[in-house]
Amino acid sequence: MKISNLAAFAVFTLFQVTLQNASAAIYEYDWVGGQPGFSGQIFLDAPSSALAPNGGTDADVQPGSYVSTPLGTFSVLDRGLDAAFGTAGVMSWNASQITMMWLFFQPTTPINCPYYNQPAIGCALAGMGHTGGVEVGCISGGYASFFSYDDFSGSWEAEPVPEPSGFAILIMCVGMLFVNRQTKF
Repeated sequence: MKISNLAAFAVFTLFQVTLQNASAAIYEYDWVGGQPGFSGQIFLDAPSSALAPNGGTDADVQPGSYVSTPLGTFSVLDRGLDAAFGTAGVMSWNASQITMMWLFFQPTTPINCPYYNQPAIGCALAGMGHTGGVEVGCISGGYASFFSYDDFSGSWEAEPVPEPSGFAILIMCVGMLFVNRQTKF
């Protein structure tokens, strides 16, 4: 009987760990269908803005999010600019795509926008009159962009959420078989 209780505890613990890992899932949205030289990934903390812990705002954006253009990669989310422009950091997404956002990213090393000779910023857009965009601009008395460094030909699409690993499922199945076997005796 003691072995059965220990096995049941082990299965319960594995189940709890699996649930915790599922609740800590990161939901990935990629820039797809765009022009060569433009890419991006936005990582969010919920499968939809309706389920987001921060109410569907830029606070739901997770580390590792970025946009990349022919000028370079912009990977530091600037929540101050998000609050000042566009949708003021409010976002909307579902299990298949991001439907509304205007996120501003700074580069880790300075990138100058050649047309304005000012520090460049990168933007991830959706729902601003098009399905999405990756844009480069600079702040010089207001947001200014030169469209040769922008791509509005793609969209922000969800990547499939990874399934639990085969090893974790195997361990849970073996634990359940063990519990079942112990309780029959």
